[in-house]
Amino acid sequence: MIAFFDTNVHVDVLRGTRALADVLDALGAPLVRLCPIVASELLRGITGRGGRAVERLVRSLVAIEPPSWRRCWLEAGRLLPRIFAHHEKIGIARLQNDVLLALTARHTGAVLVTGDAHFVTLRRHVSFPLKVLRQESPRHAAAASHRGRSTSMPPMYGRSGSGITTVPSDR
Repeated sequence: MIAFFDTNVHVDVLRGTRALADVLDALGAPLVRLCPIVASELLRGITGRGGRAVERLVRSLVAIEPPSWRRCWLEAGRLLPRIFAHHEKIGIARLQNDVLLALTARHTGAVLVTGDAHFVTLRRHVSFPLKVLRQESPRHAAAASHRGRSTSMPPMYGRSGSGITTVPSDR
């Protein structure tokens, strides 16, 4: 199985509020890819030491992209006002990336892994592979760390056998 994480899953792992090993276990140790939309959201939202970790993540994970971005963008433009008719225009603009993530899952067959339950609403209108994770408490993530499971992003994402497929960086 191939999966890709929504931005919130990566952020939770980086912050230590979600144990990556638990996410991988819940999915059956899939091959994990990175959607460019998520990469963009991560890069624009983090700085300093966390920024370096995100840069390593973006360089190391194999990208997942739908066969036609043009088709996805057009489909998103048609779906957004229909699915989220009661959101103000600025709200629809914010939901655009989520619709594009759902369409990426739909057109690639990869499972979108998220902590955001609103994807269930989206799925009523667009069929796509989805796994919504329950929110872990910081105590649970810390307990996973003490059981020998890493909650920090860099070592786990690059470790052999983690289920995360990385490629050598030439950048």
